[in-house]
Amino acid sequence: MTDVPASPPPAGQLPGWLRMFKTVADSIGVGLFTIAFTGFIVQVFFRYVVNRPILWTEEVTMIAFVWTVFWAAAFMVNIREHVTFDVVYEVMSPKVKRIMAIFSMIVLIGTFVLLIPATYDYLEFLLRKKSPVLRVPMTWIYGCYLLFVVNFTIQAVLRLWRLFAPGWDKQI
Repeated sequence: MTDVPASPPPAGQLPGWLRMFKTVADSIGVGLFTIAFTGFIVQVFFRYVVNRPILWTEEVTMIAFVWTVFWAAAFMVNIREHVTFDVVYEVMSPKVKRIMAIFSMIVLIGTFVLLIPATYDYLEFLLRKKSPVLRVPMTWIYGCYLLFVVNFTIQAVLRLWRLFAPGWDKQI
């Protein structure tokens, strides 16, 4: 059995394949945001300058925005860097912070494990529906949520493991 490090190494210290994966994930996220932003600018230009709105730009912008949000949350932002409500957490001792972190990871893992089959089931249902303008299957539009749930669950399991490992204080 291999040991999982107490905290994730900085990006420069990641193994080569993982660094490449991170670079590709970041590039995809930037590309998705660029598509959303470009679609928004094109939409504004044609609606307010040319006075002839284009239907597809709104849908492309919405799809790219949904993918940007869930892609970034799943692959670009570490689990400890997500927005948290930590007013109470910050005033606690390290041992209490550890207990709170363990509890929150267990709840998160349990909830997300329950979400995985339900999300997959709902995506199968969405196979029958298509977007109004581009006729893209809704499964492809909202499939990014399943990627988010699965990857976030994996990150939570790794963090929980690290909270029980030596050097757990780096996880709080």
